Amino acid sequence: MRADGFATPAIFISGHATLTEAAQAVQIGGFDFLEKPFSAEKIAVTAKRCLELSAIKERLRLIEGRSGPRDLIGDSQLIQQLIHEALKVAPTQANVQISGESGTGKELVASTIHANSNRRDAPFVKVNCSAIPDSLLESELFGYEKGAFTGAGAGKRGLFEVAHRGTLFLDEVADLSMAAQAKILRVLQNGDVQKVGSERTIQVDVRILSGTHKDLKQAILAGCFREDLYYRLNVVPIRVPALRERAADIPLLITHFSQLICEKHNLKPKVIDNDVVGELQRYAWPGNVRQLRNVLEHMLIMSGEQVSIHDLPEELLAHDDTSAENRPSALKAFRDNAERDFIIASLKRNRGNVSQSAIELGVGRTYLHRRMSTLKISKKDFFN
Repeated sequence: MRADGFATPAIFISGHATLTEAAQAVQIGGFDFLEKPFSAEKIAVTAKRCLELSAIKERLRLIEGRSGPRDLIGDSQLIQQLIHEALKVAPTQANVQISGESGTGKELVASTIHANSNRRDAPFVKVNCSAIPDSLLESELFGYEKGAFTGAGAGKRGLFEVAHRGTLFLDEVADLSMAAQAKILRVLQNGDVQKVGSERTIQVDVRILSGTHKDLKQAILAGCFREDLYYRLNVVPIRVPALRERAADIPLLITHFSQLICEKHNLKPKVIDNDVVGELQRYAWPGNVRQLRNVLEHMLIMSGEQVSIHDLPEELLAHDDTSAENRPSALKAFRDNAERDFIIASLKRNRGNVSQSAIELGVGRTYLHRRMSTLKISKKDFFN
């Protein structure tokens, strides 16, 4: 019943079962075990408890479904559109191709789709296609029989078989070899999986979600990716925006991650200065959300009771604002020029004394040195 998708709870009844068999009945999913003979009152009470528990589980499932993706954080239009697309495609059986830069949260989107699908109670299996050597990928995906190769002392189920009735997330799918692509295409076409060393095939029912930071269309033109597999995977494309495209979400992400990090490391909650948040919003984040979390973890661990501008890693303040990925807008250029003139004026009034200027400007001496470096302020600018 469970394998066929029925959620109806089961009560086992027998007059001949042993204690071991009764324990096994409950272990495989039975709500309770009744031994004959039993009274009408006993069966009524047991059935009532069984139905009450079933109703509670169903309410929890619905609440979890309505709560949506807990870690897709943001109020920006881009992230709200992403959440809308993920929840809309989740109840279907369509394969989804999730694209986006490294660190944007493609696996999180895939997990959200699975958690809100009718496969939520079945396995969600993740595989990083770029992390498994090509020589081992086939046996990992499809499994192998005992004695299929040297060292195969026992058979092993492949990830497709493990994910039966559930979801398989193929991360970095563009890194699959052409041979592996051909075998995955066969599974998508027929639902057939053939283990290494076996002559028979087994049927699997798996929904495929795939992710990549590469342009699959360019990979097809370069002869590195099968066009027929692309169309099988790309039934519904979803793009995850880069963090720099939704900088307005950074304060919410800071609050969310700070709470998780402090709990993880048994730290007291810390106040993060507004100027720190401002600097984090101005940074381009080439590593996206993953990099933001790592930076926050570093600052929260190494800072005092409050996270100030002095706790920012050097690379965040000394980054090259003129790089192609982080080319300044007219507004940012105006702000930097105004800040540069303001600092130079203070240094002139204080005859080049950086410590005195830092006090006058209300910032730390180390931070002022960093900003002078970033804004390319040298002695000739205030000694003339």
